[in-house]
Formats: sequence, structure tokens, C-alpha cells
Amino acid sequence: MPKCLVDGREIEFEAGTNLIEVAKKGGINIPFFCYHPGLSVVAQCRMCLVEIEKMPKLQTACSTPATEGMVVKTHSDRVKQAQKATMEFLLVNHPLDCPICDKSGECDLQDQSYLYGDANSRYTEERRTYLDLDMGPVIKKNMNRCIHCTRCIRFGTEVAGIHEMVAVKRGNFTEITTIDEKQLQTEYAGNYADICPTGSLTIKDFRFKKRVWYLKKTPTICEGCSRGCNMEVHHESETIYRCLPRENKLINKFWLCDEGRFNFRHLHDPTRIITPAQQSGGLMITDWPSAVNRARQTVQNKKTAVLLGSDLTNEEGKMLLDFTSNNVPGAVIFHFGTPGVKNVADDQDADKILKRKSKTANLHGMERLGIKPFEKMPAGIEAAIVIRGGRAVLPEIKGVSVVGIGVFRKSEADTFAAVLPGAGFAEKDGTVTSSNGMDQSYSRAIAPPGQSKGLSEILMTWANSKEAGHA
Repeated sequence: MPKCLVDGREIEFEAGTNLIEVAKKGGINIPFFCYHPGLSVVAQCRMCLVEIEKMPKLQTACSTPATEGMVVKTHSDRVKQAQKATMEFLLVNHPLDCPICDKSGECDLQDQSYLYGDANSRYTEERRTYLDLDMGPVIKKNMNRCIHCTRCIRFGTEVAGIHEMVAVKRGNFTEITTIDEKQLQTEYAGNYADICPTGSLTIKDFRFKKRVWYLKKTPTICEGCSRGCNMEVHHESETIYRCLPRENKLINKFWLCDEGRFNFRHLHDPTRIITPAQQSGGLMITDWPSAVNRARQTVQNKKTAVLLGSDLTNEEGKMLLDFTSNNVPGAVIFHFGTPGVKNVADDQDADKILKRKSKTANLHGMERLGIKPFEKMPAGIEAAIVIRGGRAVLPEIKGVSVVGIGVFRKSEADTFAAVLPGAGFAEKDGTVTSSNGMDQSYSRAIAPPGQSKGLSEILMTWANSKEAGHA
């Protein structure tokens, strides 16, 4: 492989790699604003200027491919002077609202002004101001903070496939906005806020909720569809505040759809059943021994169907297969999840970016375990056990007594004989199989709420209680 010298450090690289990525590989940071590895290169912010031997002028590292034997300086006096001048120019109109900006603590402009800027400003003229623009249900725009990096414009046209963000006017009067100031149409709008290097584009759902330095970050897998997008759950005090994409170039690259991004809300639904319940002229709160006893009585000596949501993990699926054979003998087992998507053959791309037709994360894993899809209730079934993680859509079940295990809203389970509350995707560890056949693991971010328990504990309670004959 070819090699070059960056700040005296010899670094190997693949042909065609730009200097920002080469330097990053060698542990050297070159600052930038307009560059993003998932977007086209425009080299307009000028923050990534570096000095290259035998070149009279400073060069933009984002648009300069490394070559064999190239000698690069990223901290020379000329480079430092250019970085300082660039920062002064970018901050000319920027408001001093870091204390109230949601981007504070993870803002590229804030970090780089500290590292490369000047504590004093020579600017005395009146700063330009704009009115905030409502860009739809996901994004709020504050143009006063914009530095014209055009990442949002490029994301819309190159990734989201919709030309909705534009730059109007010129020079100091340039404004980034939607065409005719319409609301955003893309179903990937949250990515606009992710790639914005300042607080110009922020997510409404997160605004003024929590300072980012209080949030803990747990890597997880999106349960919104079978794609298996990698993301992070940001949480504090057993509450999830947001989900952000996590880079995986084989699956979701740098992006996340809005459906998956905001799917965590159902875990905090105020109508979620988080205490054991049983039927008594309506679903009534009870204790675990009573609810488990009612659940067992509901299926005892009856021909039973066990329905597994394809939002469960591979480990939970295997666990339920073993549990059923030992504790519900003769039961038939099916998986369910998305209306119209019965099996892997039905699961296709739902758009040209990330979305899949299966709206659960583990359809492929359920089929790999040999579990058949649910189509209709077999003749003679008298009872059913329905287990899901909260995302799978409940099938139509009529004329049988139902026990629910997992995540349910009260309206979904009001007629169930018993409900044993379980854990959602961010409340447990496990593995799911994505649509490309890749097994991916995730870790628990928050504890299950109320008296909810993990599936292994629920099944152990069922199998080992005195009523089951296992004292």
C-alpha cells in the first residue's frame, strides 16, 4: 500500500483516500465543517486547509487525495493562521446562545472555536438575524446559527432523494431553507439535525429536554424494520431521550429513518401495562403469583397456540421453543409481526434507502429457528399465548382465551385472561438477525419499568411455581 507523511508520521492508505481520512487513520485530527464521509465533497468551509510540500498554496484536505510520498503539515504556522481566520469569519454572524442551544456539548463549531479560534472578536457591525422556520414535525430551524456548510442540501439530494433544501440569495444574505418554505417531506428528516455541525437544525422532540453531557449512550439495533440499522440509545435515569444512528457501512452507513429513530416512544407510553394483570370483569392489576397462576389455568389441558412476535430476540425465540415443549405440551407455535409480510420471501425493500417491508427486527431470525408464520388460527385451538416485544402488530385472535407476555398497551390487552409484563428492545440484551443474514447484538440501556420482568425470569417463574408442580 502507498504511504505518506502527515506531521512526520508515516501512514499507509488506499489509493484515492482524501487527506482527512488518511490523517484520521493515523490518529491526527484535521478540523472541518462541510465535509461528511457520506456526502459529496464541496471544499467550501476552508477549515481543513493543510500545507503540502512542493505546493505553494494551502490545500483543502477533504478534496485532496493522498499520494505516495506526499508530505503534509496540519499544524504549521501557515495552517494555524488560516484556521484562525476561517473561524473568525464563520463566527462573524453567529449568536452567543450556547447556553440555550441544544447542540451545546456536541457542537462542531463550539469545539473548533475553542481549539482554533480567538477569544476576541474584531467584528463591530450588527449581526444578521432571521426568523425561525417551522420545517414540519421533526425539525426546527434557527438560521442565525447556520454557517452555510450545505450538508443538509447535499443530504436531501444525494441520500434522501428529494430536493427540498436550497440556498437562496448570496454572500452575507445567503439563507438555507426549504423550497418555497414548505415543510420537510422526507421520512429521514432527523438526519438533517445529525449532520448539521451547529444548532441550526435541531430535532423538535429533543429540544430543551436534556443537556447532552448528562446522557449515557448505549449501542443498540433499531427494531423498526428488518434492516437492522445500528443506532445509539441516549438515556438518563431510566428514561430514553433520543436515538441516533451509529455508523455501519454494511447496513445503514450513517443514517436512520424517522420511524426507527422515534420508535422508542412506545416504551414510555403511559398506557403500557407494567404490572401483572388478570381478567376480572376487565383487566385488573394483581401480583405476579396470581397472574402466573391465571395464565397457567388459561392454557391448562387445552389445545394451545403460542404466537411469538418477530420483534423478539433469537435467544428469546429459542427459550420459548424449549419452554413450550416442556410446559405447554402439544402446543403449535407461530411467529407474527407485520400485516402482509408472512415470511422472509415477502420482506423486500420498502424504499431506496433503508426501510424494509417487515416492520420488526427479527423476522429472519424467527424463520432461522424454524418457526412458521401465523396465517390463521388452526381449528380446535382453545387458548393462545402471545409473546412480543412491543413492535409486532397483534394478529386477529377471536374465540379463544389469550395470555399476553411482554409489552402491551391496555387497549390491546383489555380482553386478555392475564398479562405478564415484559421488557422492550432497549430494556434487555439479545441478538437479532438482519435482512442480510447478519446476527447483531445489543445491550440493555434502561431497566424495564414498574414490575415488568425479562422473559427468562417470567418463564422461570411459570415453570418453577408450586402450581406447576415444581416446588
